[in-house]
Amino acid sequence: MPQDAILVVAGVIRDGHKILITQRFDSDEGLGLWEFPGGKVELGESEQEALARELFEELGVEVEVGAFQLETRHTYPTKTICLRSYECTITSGEITLHCHQAMAWVDANALGDYRFSSADKPLVAKLQSKKNPS
Repeated sequence: MPQDAILVVAGVIRDGHKILITQRFDSDEGLGLWEFPGGKVELGESEQEALARELFEELGVEVEVGAFQLETRHTYPTKTICLRSYECTITSGEITLHCHQAMAWVDANALGDYRFSSADKPLVAKLQSKKNPS
């Protein structure tokens, strides 16, 4: 990871065949783009601890962080993001949006219908390439 890159973690949360995505506020830096929920890893946190904390802060749910999915890197005009994604399972709580304007449960093959941030697009492609379980 480049020295100046910001380490960010994201959760792939499933409900059957559907995957949870969240939409940033139009006024945010992301300008209403869709993303997989998560956030920055703080000093002293493992990626799994950070992801569990971020999902609780953003969605009000507790999760079990599972298998690693994908690492992507993207350089924006003002920063470089290293995004590491993990499968997550909600273990308690009801989803309440604290940091997003909308959420959607989407089939993997329909993820391409949403405008994602550049850092999330490789994960979208990976999830679309996997066959959905029947």
